[in-house]
Amino acid sequence: MSQTRAYSGSDANFIIFSGHRITILKEKHTDFESFSPHFTPETFSELENIFETASNIPSDNTYIDIQAKSTEDVMKQVNVCGKLFQRSKFDIEMAFPNDKKIWNQFGFNDYEEARRNPKLMYMFLTDFHMIANKYKATLTAKGWTEERFSNILDQRNKLKAYMDEQSDCILKRNRATEERMLALNKLYEKLSTYFKAAKSIYEDDEEFLKWFKFPTPSSKASNEKPEDKKDELTDEKQE
Repeated sequence: MSQTRAYSGSDANFIIFSGHRITILKEKHTDFESFSPHFTPETFSELENIFETASNIPSDNTYIDIQAKSTEDVMKQVNVCGKLFQRSKFDIEMAFPNDKKIWNQFGFNDYEEARRNPKLMYMFLTDFHMIANKYKATLTAKGWTEERFSNILDQRNKLKAYMDEQSDCILKRNRATEERMLALNKLYEKLSTYFKAAKSIYEDDEEFLKWFKFPTPSSKASNEKPEDKKDELTDEKQE
């Protein structure tokens, strides 16, 4: 993700901060319109629209939770695939007693690595199905049904579906983060113009002018000095 934040703090904090300032700007917009022809009802409407766009993009936490569930589904299916293979080993050993070269064709020597990695498990089952068909007559004689053969691909395909869902979730999360950041950067740019004008409009009202300052990068609620919290306190008074 190439985009970087122009604003300080988290997306959520900046959205809340911006919402408060937009409310004030709505009440005082005639002051800005009188100050410069740059500020019009359309200018403010654009600001509101950018804010609404950014506010309605789901947070990263939402996608993190969805991704956690999809990752859990993938690993559960890897486990299902592993049990399918482990159950098959007995039949293979009985069909080809003491023939480790054939056992290894079925993946006996590759399973340990595959069971830890979904992508490797997907390829493992693909190979397993191919070898099972190669020795289909022998396995059928040992009791394998068509369902046993087809189940290998069924479970592999189910794993692939869960993996696709996981990848799609990661993609959507990255896209949402990028879109939100772009919108908030644009919002920051628009607010900066208003804040710059406010320095002149309210130059004789130092207390009110404090509303038109962005949070400092180092500000943290846990270790702020009293003077650092002036903006927070005026927020509360205004509300």
